[in-house]
Amino acid sequence: MADSSSIVQRLGNSLARYLHIITARPHPETGPVWTASMSMAVALIAFLVLALHPYDEYLSRMFTSPDNDLYHLRRITDIGLSKWYVVPALIIAMCLIATDWQNLPHSRRRRLHLVYTQASFAFWAITLAGTFTALAKFMIGRARPPFIDTLGTGSFSPFAGGDDLASFPSGHSTTMGAVGAILALWFPRWRVPIILATMFIAFTRIVAQAHYPTDTVAGYTVGFLMAVTLARFLASRGAIFRCEQGQFLPVIRS
Repeated sequence: MADSSSIVQRLGNSLARYLHIITARPHPETGPVWTASMSMAVALIAFLVLALHPYDEYLSRMFTSPDNDLYHLRRITDIGLSKWYVVPALIIAMCLIATDWQNLPHSRRRRLHLVYTQASFAFWAITLAGTFTALAKFMIGRARPPFIDTLGTGSFSPFAGGDDLASFPSGHSTTMGAVGAILALWFPRWRVPIILATMFIAFTRIVAQAHYPTDTVAGYTVGFLMAVTLARFLASRGAIFRCEQGQFLPVIRS
């Protein structure tokens, strides 16, 4: 480990590099950060949410019934808590900043750099998606499913605040969407099972009677697209990822 002054200096250098990446001009050969297909995906999901909304009450009551075999899935729903992902990612990044790489072999420095950049990416992807969802919850103010009998599925109190009015979109589902995108970028061969598994965990929020189906669909979409957008943004600046024209998901820079 380096001394405290070196750690502070490295932290400052790290922040300066991130600022440089943010303000840098995009490489024209990488293509746009936001694509027409992403806009189409948002439109399709928005249509799905609107089409699914009339069935929120029926599906919510069906999946939350104690007689339903899926009822016990509520025990695993907190896998979607963001703290399980952002805290380890932050710890890994900070530990690597505090590590003296000076005398390490080049191959090992490359591996540590890869771990550091991906931990940083995971932290910011999940944090930014969660922040967006938290703001959306506050502005929309949808009542949660426990109030279904008194307020119904269409009760909205914008800017009222409070956890009871924080149903749309689902925060756990947002985290799972971001985690699904991150893992899909890390393990391209396992993209389909990764996305299905994270969608399944997002689905447990319905069983836990914490969210309606439309909340989970919207939340997962927000998390997934924000993580991919961040990866594409970094790729356009030549950092951490690289992305070719017509390629939706970027790949990790070796």
